[in-house]
Amino acid sequence: MVQLISTDEKVNIFTRDSEREFIKSGKVTHVYGPPKVGKSTLSAVIAFELALLGKKTIIISTERPIEIRMESMVEANERYSNDLLQNILTADILTIDELIQTIEQGLENYIEDIDLIIIDSLTSGYRTKAGPIMLTLLRKILSSLQSIAINNNKAVMFTNQVAAKMDESNNFRPVASASTRTYSDITIRLNRKSDNSTEISFEDINGEEEEVLDSFTITTAGIEDINFFLEIS
Repeated sequence: MVQLISTDEKVNIFTRDSEREFIKSGKVTHVYGPPKVGKSTLSAVIAFELALLGKKTIIISTERPIEIRMESMVEANERYSNDLLQNILTADILTIDELIQTIEQGLENYIEDIDLIIIDSLTSGYRTKAGPIMLTLLRKILSSLQSIAINNNKAVMFTNQVAAKMDESNNFRPVASASTRTYSDITIRLNRKSDNSTEISFEDINGEEEEVLDSFTITTAGIEDINFFLEIS
């Protein structure tokens, strides 16, 4: 289970049982996993839960607009209302160059008011044309996010796809694993289980599993039994 604590200046999300950091102001969290495992849903749920506390999140989407997912959650979840969307800014970015410009320049107008920055599918532009030049650009983005987190004491989270083919034991690694792990303080893997629930595991910088949390189920409303999965105080 995960506990979410929000203060006037900081966002701290950590595992309730072991108190392991999940998302924290001043740090970068890297969440990766295969398609349809729940990365965007987790991003939206965290934004909604912070909005309930009066905290503001900006979600920059590079693939499917997250507004579509959030609208369905508002319709299906009585805890989430359209009023909460006032605390959730969204932007749709199509290219890696646009993403760089948005992070380095566009966020300047919002950085003081934003508590959490989410990039949903950070490596989307890199995956379309992977190579040395694109990797350099990706590292530039990662370095900028790290600087924003440290210099502004902001919580940063980005999601990522998988690069290696999955096998029966669900072995896979994130896209641009060396770079994405190096520039992250916290790495979390989402894995689809046989019962269609999603398992969360923490990994070290080398990809070694450190801790596995209770699994959760994705629904139209977001995450099933959210009060069990996320405790807010």
